[in-house]
Amino acid sequence: MFAHHQQRDLRSPIPQRPSLRLAASAEHQAQVAAHLTPRDRWLARVLAEHQVLTSLQIAEIAFGSSRRAANHRLQKLYAWRVMDRFQPYIGRGRAPMHYVLDTTGAHLLAHEDGLDPKELKFRHERSIGIAHSLRLTHLMGVNTFFTALLTGALADTTRDQAMTAWWSEARCTRHFGDHVRPDGYGRWHEAGREIEWFLEWDTGSYQLTRFVAKLPGYAKLASTTHIVTPLLAVFTGPVREAHARRDLTEHLRTDPQRHALPIATTTAEHLRAAGSPAGDIWLPLLHTASGRQRLIDLTSVWPDLEAPPSFTDTSGTTESGLAPRLSSPAPMPPWQAADLTWNPRK
Repeated sequence: MFAHHQQRDLRSPIPQRPSLRLAASAEHQAQVAAHLTPRDRWLARVLAEHQVLTSLQIAEIAFGSSRRAANHRLQKLYAWRVMDRFQPYIGRGRAPMHYVLDTTGAHLLAHEDGLDPKELKFRHERSIGIAHSLRLTHLMGVNTFFTALLTGALADTTRDQAMTAWWSEARCTRHFGDHVRPDGYGRWHEAGREIEWFLEWDTGSYQLTRFVAKLPGYAKLASTTHIVTPLLAVFTGPVREAHARRDLTEHLRTDPQRHALPIATTTAEHLRAAGSPAGDIWLPLLHTASGRQRLIDLTSVWPDLEAPPSFTDTSGTTESGLAPRLSSPAPMPPWQAADLTWNPRK
């Protein structure tokens, strides 16, 4: 009888879109926690790491591209304050809904990581504030790059491919900020080979000399760690890519260690046409004779690259004077694409 009443209590109605105060209450969080699936928790952790994703991206990486199932579940997560949402103004047409982490989601993740939610210093207004940030376009470009890779790996289960790392700019800064602050870090596995890279995403809003000025930092990092990590750069269009390649080549011509930093470039147009960064869109800087290459085939262009070393992500640990960080999400969802048997009504 007791067990029956206890289960009934867990299934009691959860208030629709509670206040911030109620969202932070232990009672509300306990009720919500009983309803969350592993997929819900993974999505919350992805938002904690990468700040914002659209409803379309979430459908592709977590719901087998089923927008109906995604929208149904996202509505519940929004109502429970696991996530918040906004819709940017784009002038023509309607932008998809954009989702960010909300108070209940942040507190539940903190408990999962054994952290005191108060020490996490999560602020809802800062999370939803990305809606008005000038960096939203840049952030969405970076996240679209990685979600496209992830979507491709999940959609084609006949190929041996997976994204094995996906780090945000903030996590990269905590690891490498003494030398460089890349827009992201990733690893891709395909057909028994693996490649890692730093990502620089160009929005066309700054002088290319600013991009070139980052190269010594990447070279210094490689020299310090004795690990050569390729740099992938995405430019807004072919003209800007051509100008950037000219400036990069000129810089490297005077650098005695110019071969120590492999660089490949592409454009947002090539990305859209290919549908995935894994396609044959990458043009190596000093090896142009063979044309644009697939992402994994860059390992053949740069044969001196060593296999990416194993690493332990320690950037979630608490440092003196700093708020503790949540652990990073798994780069691939904790399920296989072929086993997406989730009940969308759950």
